Amino acid sequence: MSKLECAFFIFITIEDKKMKIFLANTYELAKNYISNIEATVEAEYGDKIITGTKFTLAHHVGEYKSCPAPCESDNIEDFDGDILISHIDLDTIGGCLALCGKKPEDKIFWEGVGYIDVNGPHHIHELADADAQKKITAYWAYNSTHEKEKHIGVCDVTEEIFKSGEIIKKIIDNDEEMMYNGSEWKKNTEMRVENNLLRENGHVRCFETEDVFCSSSYYSPALKKIIPAIVVLNKKMNCVTISFADGGKKYSAADTAKELWGDLAGGHSGIAGSPRGWDLPYDELKAEFEKAADHVEKILQKI
Repeated sequence: MSKLECAFFIFITIEDKKMKIFLANTYELAKNYISNIEATVEAEYGDKIITGTKFTLAHHVGEYKSCPAPCESDNIEDFDGDILISHIDLDTIGGCLALCGKKPEDKIFWEGVGYIDVNGPHHIHELADADAQKKITAYWAYNSTHEKEKHIGVCDVTEEIFKSGEIIKKIIDNDEEMMYNGSEWKKNTEMRVENNLLRENGHVRCFETEDVFCSSSYYSPALKKIIPAIVVLNKKMNCVTISFADGGKKYSAADTAKELWGDLAGGHSGIAGSPRGWDLPYDELKAEFEKAADHVEKILQKI
């Protein structure tokens, strides 16, 4: 290649550069392979965080705990840098879309998403706006039924985030089919949840699932009362999740997870889980689940 051709190639490469969104699901991957990233969105790994050189959208760790949820950020029109995230959920998607200037506007919806991200999905019924509840449920319905990418290593998830943004826009615009699917999914899911119940008592309900969200199902039809804690083994996501019905007022789910799995366990007072990026064989995952269930039960027996 001649000097002229080389210069032209470099010019075109720079001109064609587009913002990228990268997912690194462990702190080690983020620290070792992502450096000087312009922006991060919930790049939180337990008590550790990766900060951006221009923007750090976070609200769970250290000095960022008092910050608004990333999804509540205003759209930024002139940012074209790269973004790092640790996981994909509605809050993370909203934060990424805001940085890209592509977040669909619906203040009440995004406030609801932020509230749920802090307190856990099992608190959706506390949202004052019924329309926001229905829209968030519609997204959950979509998210639970479409095939997800398995993220191994450091992954480019730009298209996945933008596709989610298109879906969210349709939901915010009250797409009739998506809203109907959300309503039906909610009814069907409530029935399917009970089929995933392994055991329960007056302290804890224990579930094993692959594609049904169980962490908000505190009411026991058999015992006819609210049970204070839930422990879930998710085979598809290779994780164990702990949640408390009171949002962690009596005992923190995040503290419980850290007691079990160390500082890289993630979450907050209402709902928390095992470290991101776990890749355990089923037998080991099941053992961690049983350990967590026993631990939570002992805690609640003392309260």
